[in-house]
Amino acid sequence: MASGPAYDVVVVGARCAGAPLAMLLARAGHRVALVDRASFPSDTMSTHFLWQRGTARLQAWGLLGRLRARGCAPIRQITFDPGPVQISGIGPAVAGAADTYCPRRTVLDALVVEAAAESGADLVERFVVGEVIWSDGRAAGVRGRRPGSAGSSLRAAVVVGADGMHSGIARRVGARAYTEHPPLTAVYYSYWSGIRGLGASFHARPGQLILTWPTNDDLTCIYVAWPRQDLHRVRRDIEGRFHAALELIPGLREAVAAGHREARFTGTADLPSFYRASAGPGWALAGDAGHHKDPCTGMGMSDAFLTADLLAGAIHQGLAGNPPMDQALASYQQRRDAMTANGFELTLSTARLAPLSPRLEALYRTAADQPEIARHVFGVLGGSIPLRDLHTQARLLPASLTAPSASSCDTIPNARAKASNGLVGSGFSAVSVPAAWLYVLGQAGGREACRGRRHEAEQQGGSACQRGKARGGTIRRSVRG
Repeated sequence: MASGPAYDVVVVGARCAGAPLAMLLARAGHRVALVDRASFPSDTMSTHFLWQRGTARLQAWGLLGRLRARGCAPIRQITFDPGPVQISGIGPAVAGAADTYCPRRTVLDALVVEAAAESGADLVERFVVGEVIWSDGRAAGVRGRRPGSAGSSLRAAVVVGADGMHSGIARRVGARAYTEHPPLTAVYYSYWSGIRGLGASFHARPGQLILTWPTNDDLTCIYVAWPRQDLHRVRRDIEGRFHAALELIPGLREAVAAGHREARFTGTADLPSFYRASAGPGWALAGDAGHHKDPCTGMGMSDAFLTADLLAGAIHQGLAGNPPMDQALASYQQRRDAMTANGFELTLSTARLAPLSPRLEALYRTAADQPEIARHVFGVLGGSIPLRDLHTQARLLPASLTAPSASSCDTIPNARAKASNGLVGSGFSAVSVPAAWLYVLGQAGGREACRGRRHEAEQQGGSACQRGKARGGTIRRSVRG
């Protein structure tokens, strides 16, 4: 078996966690191999939403203009519709990024792969990893092969698995989940042409979630979620059940019928939520390989960018020996957990597809009638407004609406999650508003410890590796939320 060149880092998986990670490390001057079993452009099952914190990272990396040039229009208003009332708006900009986007993965993944290769990473497509190489108890590279060729080895100081929730790297290094929940929803989605005026909307009904969003090339993606136990019933008549769900929203089925479906239905019920050990001797996990949650809140791609940014900084420090690599990687996992914990809990709440309570309905009506409060809500959900600013708004509401809820800081289920620095920028989406309102406004009148958490805009707005001029190039914090 041939042995390839030695690298600082081998990244396995070249989509929206692995490719930005490889790009950032290459820009900092490190030798990086980026491998994937697919070739690009290619599709993968995914939500499409990029919250402003994700947009801010693309902008900091110099890639946002490229995304827009490929037919992905900005979204400047989001509608949340829980039934009795609708809330429309969007929060303030994150680091100058005011818009959200919904790019198809055929477009976004190809874009970040190209950027990684342009930055100096060695891209190896259609490479199937067969095993992890070990040396003195540390991961030291991977072995694999391309179709029709002999196997080869890629040696490196660090091996990163960015190969999805069923990560082969995670399995080969023995990474175990320490927080996990079974799937709660079953989903199907597809793309339509010829639909006008739907915009980005989140429609929540008991036992049902319907999302619409504009994506590349004037297409509209429509997504429907059911309780997971309904999967077999839905599979017997996917199109019929899909259109029956659309009937829950006045005018939606008719709007969709006026368009033309351009692709088959894509769906799954394999949607577990978990945190997996993501750092070990010579290895780390990024994106869904280390942390996955139900797609109902559309956080996955923005979280993938977050982990790429955090892990790039940790590896850069570890390669310089300050701190030692194992310590740097362990710190990465702790920061990731802290910065995604609230979004994890809120996504679990949303994915239960529970009925709307009278208390939450009253809160929604208040936000719908007071645009500034709605603006603050979307700002907190998107990561552009500190929680303390929403506290100021919430204290202006009637006391009956801001009484402490049963939810508290102590409901976060694992110790690392309790290190969270608040709700800001942790990946909330409009569809997680039910739990977000309950948590945010309940805590506004609740525990002083929750109120006193410090907002760290640098963490949640992100950090960006800027282009390094030498192997020892620096990684500079540049995006602030």
